Amino acid sequence: MLKPIMLPEVTASTASYTVPERRAHVREPAPRERFAPLWLRASLILATVATLAFLYPRSYIESSLRQEPRPDATTLAYLRLMVLAQPTAKDIRTLLAQQALAAGDLSLSRYALAPWLDQAIEAVPPDVALLRLRLLRSELAAAQPSSPRHAALADTYIRDVLLLAPRMGSSDLLQVARIVAALGQYRTAARLYRHIITRTSDAALRLEAFHGGIEALLAAGRPVDALAFAQDELALVPASAALWREMTRLALMADAGRAAAGYARRLVGLKTP
Repeated sequence: MLKPIMLPEVTASTASYTVPERRAHVREPAPRERFAPLWLRASLILATVATLAFLYPRSYIESSLRQEPRPDATTLAYLRLMVLAQPTAKDIRTLLAQQALAAGDLSLSRYALAPWLDQAIEAVPPDVALLRLRLLRSELAAAQPSSPRHAALADTYIRDVLLLAPRMGSSDLLQVARIVAALGQYRTAARLYRHIITRTSDAALRLEAFHGGIEALLAAGRPVDALAFAQDELALVPASAALWREMTRLALMADAGRAAAGYARRLVGLKTP
């Protein structure tokens, strides 16, 4: 007699899967990717900076920057690592901003100056304020002259200059006044030149600002205002034949014949009646 063949019992748990499905069902789950914890990444940055500082001390970097006015990518990367390691260190951020501006990297300079960009310019340290003005000048140069962005940047630049003018040195203010005049803001430039004349003790700088104010107002098509500017500041400028020649020319342009005659007499050494 043949014995019946006993088939394995199929349970509900196994009947619902095919063979491939059962294999998939028992497969170990794929391991999840793990990112390095924040403390480890910070430690790596600090270790890198420490190594670089040992190999290239800051004094060496600054000496190299004085010899090479345009920094290379390695120097900028080193300074950025230093900022990452010491994000609140003002001197490192300003050094990075200076070098980024020298290299023409505006985005990196904005990163370096980020803690001060949203503050009122009169509230930030003077050296940072000057760097902000340099950044604005660079952004102005990069913007299309007829674009809305260029107009907005120019307005911001002039506003910041006027706020910062009382805290600026005369030589810095002279450079800024030239830029403001180049932007077509001639009367504002004349105000800045007047600041320089009344504040500086440098006779050559005062004379340069005197002529700058006159030329700015003439460029604005305002010869009467140019003559008035010169007359107001005349006592602070050393007398010379060139000065009286300039005053005679101005008076003639302003249609002030009597004043022109008086300056002409001084030019030839005669007393004014």
